[in-house]
Amino acid sequence: MGMEQRCIHCGFPIQTLFLQYSPGNIRLLKCENCKAVADEYIECEIMILLIDLILHKPKAYRHLLFNLVNPQTSNFQGLLWKSALGFLLLDAYQALIHLRHDTGFDNE
Repeated sequence: MGMEQRCIHCGFPIQTLFLQYSPGNIRLLKCENCKAVADEYIECEIMILLIDLILHKPKAYRHLLFNLVNPQTSNFQGLLWKSALGFLLLDAYQALIHLRHDTGFDNE
């Protein structure tokens, strides 16, 4: 029994996130609970996901942890630790930028 894929908006379990009609031709499915597209990050480039992770968007983290990673085929615990460390580093960097801006230490 593995983890189910989930809607990135409400967290509701989803059987499948998209239907593939032919190679390169997919249709994103809507969540039965919130009626929004269950995971629009499927069509996004990795850089957009990375930017949203830097901005600490919960939807990006839900996509990464529930819909992108398969715990049976990868070192899930190691990835979880790396993700937590990355989150803390990004959060510290964001706090440093805010502190520098608020105290006037910008190089201007």
